[in-house]
Amino acid sequence: MKPLYMVLVAGLLSVSCATTDDPRQGGLMSGMHSLSTGAYEKRIDEREARLQRLRETQQELKIERQELELDRTERQARLDKIKERLSRLDMESGQLLKELKNNRSSLAEKKRKQAELEQNLSDLRRDIANLEHKRSSDASVASLESERNRLEEEYRLLLDLYLELGK
Repeated sequence: MKPLYMVLVAGLLSVSCATTDDPRQGGLMSGMHSLSTGAYEKRIDEREARLQRLRETQQELKIERQELELDRTERQARLDKIKERLSRLDMESGQLLKELKNNRSSLAEKKRKQAELEQNLSDLRRDIANLEHKRSSDASVASLESERNRLEEEYRLLLDLYLELGK
């Protein structure tokens, strides 16, 4: 009866032991079961495949990082060129504003001189007309002609100056 009892106890023990494919769990029976069914090999193959996928993903990420770094470098170079161009344009704009202010003040001065010359020309025309009127009266013709010649000469000089400033 002892041998039968021993067989029953061994059978109960083997049936009562839970088996698992995970080598971290279970015991001797699980380990023997996993070896005999190829579960360990299957787990090793799965982990190696997962490791290979992780390595491929890592390589893809490395390539993507390199491409992003290259793109960032190119964008930075373009940004630097744009900043340099903007700086040049700012400097040129400042110079043009300075020239514009100078030209405006010069133009105002020329307009003032032109107005003064126009007034002088108007005065001379009036004086010439007065002389012409006086000449028709009984005044001395020689002195009037002399005055008229002088005024005409002054008129021509002022007209030349006026035309020169108008350029």
